[in-house]
Amino acid sequence: MEFRLRVTRAEIAKEAKAGRTDTWAGFALVLQLFRTAIQRRAAGDTRIWNDLLQYAEQVVKAHPPRD
Repeated sequence: MEFRLRVTRAEIAKEAKAGRTDTWAGFALVLQLFRTAIQRRAAGDTRIWNDLLQYAEQVVKAHPPRD
């Protein structure tokens, strides 16, 4: 997991240097969504977590990362 975080940070830095500064805002929103889903699941509401996983699987399947 640390590897993926380092790679992602490097990619975000490249995006920012290329003038695409909204990348940090997008990453922050994704993190907020993930934290919200985890917190809701811990509180007994699994709906957001399940929706998030289902959508993420669909997106990654349709557009696999170039690892």
